[in-house]
Amino acid sequence: MNCDAVLTSGNCIVNESMLTGESVPVTKTPIPHSHDISSSESPYYNPDEHKRHTLFCGTQVIQTRYYGSEKVKAVVVRTGFSTAKGELVRSILYPKPMGFKFYTDAMKFIGVLTILAFLGFAYSITIFIMYKVSVVDIVYKALDIFTIVVPPALPAAMTVGTVYAQNRLKKQGIFCISPPRINVCGKIKLVCFDKTGTLTEDGLDMWGVVPLQDDHFLPVVQNASDLPRGPFLIAMATCHSLTVIDGEMTGDPLDLKMFEATNWLLEEPGRDSTKFDNIMPTVVKPVTADTFLSEDASQIPYEVGIVRQFPFSSSLQRMSVIARTLGCRNMDVYMKGAPEMIASMCLKDTIPVDFHEVLHTYTKQGFRVIALAWKPMENKFSWHQAHRIARTEVESEMNFLGLLIMQNTLKPETTPIIQVLNKANIRTVMVTGDNMLTAVSVAKDCGMVPSGQKVVLVTGTPPMDGKPATLTWEYEENPKIPDIVDDVGSIQKHPKEVYTRDRKSVV
Repeated sequence: MNCDAVLTSGNCIVNESMLTGESVPVTKTPIPHSHDISSSESPYYNPDEHKRHTLFCGTQVIQTRYYGSEKVKAVVVRTGFSTAKGELVRSILYPKPMGFKFYTDAMKFIGVLTILAFLGFAYSITIFIMYKVSVVDIVYKALDIFTIVVPPALPAAMTVGTVYAQNRLKKQGIFCISPPRINVCGKIKLVCFDKTGTLTEDGLDMWGVVPLQDDHFLPVVQNASDLPRGPFLIAMATCHSLTVIDGEMTGDPLDLKMFEATNWLLEEPGRDSTKFDNIMPTVVKPVTADTFLSEDASQIPYEVGIVRQFPFSSSLQRMSVIARTLGCRNMDVYMKGAPEMIASMCLKDTIPVDFHEVLHTYTKQGFRVIALAWKPMENKFSWHQAHRIARTEVESEMNFLGLLIMQNTLKPETTPIIQVLNKANIRTVMVTGDNMLTAVSVAKDCGMVPSGQKVVLVTGTPPMDGKPATLTWEYEENPKIPDIVDDVGSIQKHPKEVYTRDRKSVV
């Protein structure tokens, strides 16, 4: 791509490694129509808000998909140095000036010395005139005051120190195009880490699945392919953003592990997709012969086609797909994401009574937990409606299906690096979208949180339905008994209580 363009029709598989460093291809979908977006979304195009619909300059389009005679189209929105790549190049060539406190204090120090030099200069001239010293001696001796008070070698000494530090870094294979940043690095007191792929390994391992039965969680099923054919297994096989490139399945590591656990096949047919009325870009189906054919007497092949995909969004904490099983009259919606988010979008009577207890059990052990949900659409829900419906209308009144338990181990170099930073008195922070208890478990394993130290979880609820925003404080070891911060800031045992925005001590 030589420009930034917003996708208006069709889908694209894009390699954005040049901009993001991520080797996993990204699926780009058409930007929704203005009348299909929710009230919370802006009706105007925004590059930051609509990243999933934007083809950025410098990225490589690996694959395009379109339905029927509708071609893949995009509208150019930015060119040259205004593009994402252009802004990156411009920031490298012309870094923004940094107001470093050290230089500000240094200039204040020199200013104070200059004032003292002027006072000394005036005093010296007065004394020399009183003693009737010659004019030449007065000039020479008075100007000496400036060289004594304000050392002329001070800027040179600071520059030499920076150059020496740069040479030391170069010997370690560290290069810096902006020497003033070296002084900034010397003042670092806080380092933030991502969790998945940074502190932990890139790949995830499927540890097991926890399905439901009669509103209660069943024991863990280690082999997901042993599950009966139904919404849970289909959700695992369809709710992903995987694609086949050069004969190899690629996509998010979590999606890869989840799909591989089903032991199903993924096919991306070309134009010949008449079985699904020319609407299915991707088809998934079981591998084994006994499940490849449905139980119907007509022996229709058991295949599930993905009609539309709503990509994963970190702000929404979920993704979903609209799928249709071959031979069925209706379409289905499958969704996966953060357990708390998925539970909030499901019907209350489908959520198991022991949801929080089971979730706490697995997240406390450091597992990454993903929830699944499903709902059938009406028979009259057509393909055209599927591609025009707003995401908020689809992702509502879902039926809770169960949990996926993923295992993610620490990298071998994580703990030693955290120990080095701790010894240097540099604070370490983990920034992640995973469950809070999972993050705490990983932080304890790598030494980011010292053993024996108590962790307080803070849960915030935004204002809604006329109710003010709330904050709940609780210990990580026993989330059922919240601990409230009182007016003097000490943590005390307290019955379950919620602080509102009206409490000044909390704000």
